[in-house]
Amino acid sequence: MSARLHAAPKVVRLESLPLDCGESVVVVELDSVPGRGWAKALKRVLAETEGLESTQLRCDGRFAYLIGVELDQRGTAQRINQALAAASERTGSGASAVAPAAAMPAAAVAAPPA
Repeated sequence: MSARLHAAPKVVRLESLPLDCGESVVVVELDSVPGRGWAKALKRVLAETEGLESTQLRCDGRFAYLIGVELDQRGTAQRINQALAAASERTGSGASAVAPAAAMPAAAVAAPPA
């Protein structure tokens, strides 16, 4: 029997959207469907990350939804990128989930003008 590690999904795009209830959601498009272990690791990392503790995670196919993100906090984009990378590290894939900087401009995580 050969044990095969599943590669962690890589981030293709991040986008933020306001919700009707006043909160925001960050939509993370991935290059592949994440495994259950990756999603569980990301939930744990979010719970441990300052400023993202109350963020809820929902996964649907190649999309991960970070619900309840406070976009007006300084450094939110960096914390999200670090959380995604940490989830990949915890699953043992060794590869970073973070997309190249050109694929994720800082403005992609900024709330659209009201």
